Amino acid sequence: MSLSPINLLASNAVLLCALVLGVGHLLGSIRIRGVALGVAAVFFVGLGVGALDERLRLPDFADQFGLALFVYLIGLAAGPTFFVALRRRGLRDNAFVAGVLAVASLTAVGAANAFHLNPATAAGVFAGALVNVPALGGAQEALRAVDPTHAGSLASDAAVGMSLTYGYGVVAMIGALITYMMFVRVDFAREAAENEHLAPAPRTLVQLTLRVTRGAGTDIRELTDELARDGDVLLVRLRRGDRVLLATTVAALDQGDLLSVVGTRTATGELVARLGEKAWPALSLDRGALDFRRITVSDPALVGTAIADLDLLRRHGALITRVRRGDHDLIATPVTRLLLGDRVRVVAPRDQMSDVTALLGDSDQSLARVDFTGLTLGLALGLLLGAVAVPLAGGATLRLGLAAGPLIVGLILGRVGRTGPITWQQPRSTILVLRQVGVALFFAGVGLKSGGALVRGFSDGGAWKMIAVGALVAAGTAVACIAVGRLLRMPLSWLMGVMAGIDTNPAVLTFAEDRAKNELPALAYSMAFPVAMVLKVLIAQLMVVLLSHQ
Repeated sequence: MSLSPINLLASNAVLLCALVLGVGHLLGSIRIRGVALGVAAVFFVGLGVGALDERLRLPDFADQFGLALFVYLIGLAAGPTFFVALRRRGLRDNAFVAGVLAVASLTAVGAANAFHLNPATAAGVFAGALVNVPALGGAQEALRAVDPTHAGSLASDAAVGMSLTYGYGVVAMIGALITYMMFVRVDFAREAAENEHLAPAPRTLVQLTLRVTRGAGTDIRELTDELARDGDVLLVRLRRGDRVLLATTVAALDQGDLLSVVGTRTATGELVARLGEKAWPALSLDRGALDFRRITVSDPALVGTAIADLDLLRRHGALITRVRRGDHDLIATPVTRLLLGDRVRVVAPRDQMSDVTALLGDSDQSLARVDFTGLTLGLALGLLLGAVAVPLAGGATLRLGLAAGPLIVGLILGRVGRTGPITWQQPRSTILVLRQVGVALFFAGVGLKSGGALVRGFSDGGAWKMIAVGALVAAGTAVACIAVGRLLRMPLSWLMGVMAGIDTNPAVLTFAEDRAKNELPALAYSMAFPVAMVLKVLIAQLMVVLLSHQ
């Protein structure tokens, strides 16, 4: 007797998971007017499949492990930039993030009480309206602690609340920004120029050669130190007569020297005007005495090592000029710290290039192997932190749980990079792949569990209440962001990045970058995102705990 499709899927969790993931990613890749759901489509496919039969669900391990892995890797990736941005503008901007989310949570609580939504549904609506998957996970964790007996049905209520309101935050944020810019003209180029100290973010770099006609006698060490303070220009090669050598190996510039420099277009242009004139052909094309190549950092022992500590100039007569991280090139400064997977551009004597390559690793095969020791131990530390119970008033307790615990530990370990023989940091490609696996598993598991509850929500007429509350929370949050941000005189380029971070969604960041065309939104996003992520998870848990004890 052959099995029906439903019975086959119900009896084969692996097949069910593969089907939901495959169809979800297929639908998520479809673009309508340039917009695609992406991995979030897995959640909606799961809802649809789960609505067919209550037996179509994955074991709890799938969504719990997926959530923990996802948020841990978010923290790991954001750790290096998060603490840097925090020092620059952390206190005021993160107070702004906290204040906006407090307004959003109070709006959600007030509207939930007015519409008589249960605590689980209210928390789910809050998570959906602010486009935050880990907040849903945090709420479900709190539900298991508050009411273990009915945790399953309550967790489904939370997921239904999210399913009906998911994405409102993106629409509200972008809609509010478009409306604002229709009435207020903003000079984004001027904002970028006035706030250049805030954005040492990846920039377009150029390489050119100048002939010294005005800067003869300039002390090389003093010039190098001066340029290093801004980090916009790096001196590379110098040609004097028939000799080509690294610029930093001479004491001072002579009339007629050819100097190869790399940096931003503005900074290199200023240096040419200061020292002489542009020259051609480019000195970088001369590969006789000094050669150059891109080398991949694959040796785990180098994670977190500052370029100055490599001492390449003394050991090999070599210089790192650029670091390609992800899709961007960075000027290599003495304090730049290396990460696994960085591709560095090295200038060195031909006979030393193989030694420099061996030092850095340059092994794609090595990067392809996941360092499971650091990955799993770091994740375990995050789960242990998440299991710590914090007592609240009334005898209730609060746990960071599967969402916030791994995220916080990920931020810390991402900044540390390496502890003795353990490498916490992972290659960027590994983080991106495993992060997508984690969130896809979470979406699939939660969606399948919530399909039946979604059907019941529409059948009893309660769906419109959740939709109304979600729209109110999303719109109120967007308006509060713009009103308070402009009151604090935040540049709109920066404010849009903070709003994207508050929404914890890259779609708003993409919109901001397309409009601003500068680096301020990306830097603001990296600063606000982790704080908003942690606060949303905690707020969702607090909503469950406090509303359950009313």
